[in-house]
Amino acid sequence: MNHLKSAALIMCAVVFAASLLFIPQQNAYAQGSAALSIVPKKTYTIEAGKTVNDTLLIRNQDKERTLNLSLRVIDFSYTDDSGAPKLMLDEGAPKTSWSLRDNIDIPETVSIEPGSSESIGMSVTIPENQGGCSLYSAIVYSSTSSEGGNVGLSASGVTLVFANIPGVCKEDLVLKRVGALNDSKNIDNGEYAYFHLDQPKRIAYTLQNNGNVAASPVGSITLRPWFGKEIVINNINPNGSLALIGQERTFVSCVKLKGETVGFNGTRAESTTCDTSGLWPGFYSVELAGYYGQNGNNTKDLVGSSWFIYMPWWAIAILVAALAFITYYVRKIVLHIRSNSSKAKLKKRK
Repeated sequence: MNHLKSAALIMCAVVFAASLLFIPQQNAYAQGSAALSIVPKKTYTIEAGKTVNDTLLIRNQDKERTLNLSLRVIDFSYTDDSGAPKLMLDEGAPKTSWSLRDNIDIPETVSIEPGSSESIGMSVTIPENQGGCSLYSAIVYSSTSSEGGNVGLSASGVTLVFANIPGVCKEDLVLKRVGALNDSKNIDNGEYAYFHLDQPKRIAYTLQNNGNVAASPVGSITLRPWFGKEIVINNINPNGSLALIGQERTFVSCVKLKGETVGFNGTRAESTTCDTSGLWPGFYSVELAGYYGQNGNNTKDLVGSSWFIYMPWWAIAILVAALAFITYYVRKIVLHIRSNSSKAKLKKRK
């Protein structure tokens, strides 16, 4: 039964959790499934030896059926350089070095009437001897039948829980690369490129987290063309996304943002996507000026630079035509000069 439960949760909860690290803390709720609405992320600052008491608001969006949920705390890591967490759903999974699994107290089950919500209590306790660092785990919600049957795929979700413990800690983000992404690729599989035929819309930077703190960088990126006005991306991490402990994480920023209204389950919300950047063909330098630091530790700089060339086919055609035009007339001028020189020499001989 546990294997069936884990397999079902992987299918639903991982899909939902894939976007959680991108969700801003101020966004109150996200949809876990068609029937379940939960808080996607909780972040606390807790001193060693202290406890924080809080509540989790869970909504049953099914207007006809009662939602019976089972809750458990698991650890998570990362799947790749994106924000998708890797949930450790196996009952026998060992604790990670950043685990909050034994520090979070929540009810094991909760029942919510159709179309209503329920606030359940939770607490996070940090041991007295805990040094400065980040600890995190995840609360997994899964629906169960009244007869104790298999997990219901219609209602599964995850809340990521982060605890920052003040004190001396190891904060160590290493900048691996910065530059423009190839926008002919899928946004999740974008690749850094120096030469672009399509207008770049996204600038990215990749960080390696060698510390013991889940770090959130801030700062700006400046694009400087050879000719024209520079472009500044003032917020390189608008969602407060994190580089998890040990993770090599790529952060992506739009050169230009476009707002749009999207619908989900009958509701409307404002969203932003990358708009056409409006870059002119040519050479661009990329300069990252960022920093990070928390828990009362010294702020550290993130500084790096790169370059890219944007040259679409139409610009290449114009450039080739211009070079051919220049070559033709330079050759014509040279031949004319040589012809006049030859005539001058003939006159001198006569």
